[in-house]
Formats: sequence, structure tokens, C-alpha cells
Amino acid sequence: MARKKFMNPITLGTLLNTAPALIQGASKLIDLIKEKKGGSHKDGAEAVTPDNLGEVVERLETRLDSADEANVEQIKLIEQLARQNEMLATCLQQILRRLTLVFILAALALLLAILALMAN
Repeated sequence: MARKKFMNPITLGTLLNTAPALIQGASKLIDLIKEKKGGSHKDGAEAVTPDNLGEVVERLETRLDSADEANVEQIKLIEQLARQNEMLATCLQQILRRLTLVFILAALALLLAILALMAN
């Protein structure tokens, strides 16, 4: 029979506080990827001639600029996710320290209980 594992309220609170930002960041990233896929097929279909060479170069420069903006946005999202992971890791370290302290106190209490039983 499997035991249910309960999450610490601090960890749960951290996850609940960061979840909206994670969802928002993931949505932005998905939208950027969809924009890239949608825009890349349209421009590549037109043949380049000496008459439309200026237009094609201008469109390519626009695409490069938008790609740079998308890359910057993706880097910002990754940085935001990294900060949230750092917060989560910090909370988990605090929880580990508290669990270690609780374990030590329980071991001391057990030792004292055994000594008290042996003294009687």
C-alpha cells in the first residue's frame, strides 16, 4: 500500500506563489515560438528579383530585428525561471535543515526515554 506524501506548507506556498509567473513565462515563450514559426514561412516563398531586392532585404532586416527581440525576451524568461528555481532551492535547503534538527531532537528524546526506562 502506497503512503501519501504531504508537501511542507512552506514549499507549497512557494510553488503557489511562483506558479502564475511560471505559467505566464511559459505562455509568452509559446507565443514567441508560434510567431517565429508563422512568420518564417510567409517571407521565404517569394522569389527574389532585381526589382524587389530592396523589399526583400528590408523584410529580412525586419525579421532579424524581431528575432533579436524574441531572443532577448526568451533570455529574460529564462532568467526569471532561474530566479524562481533559486528561491525554491533555498526553501528546500531550509526545510532540510529543519528536518535535520527535528530528527536530532527526536533521537535525543528517544535516548532520554530509554535512559529513563532503564533507570526505573
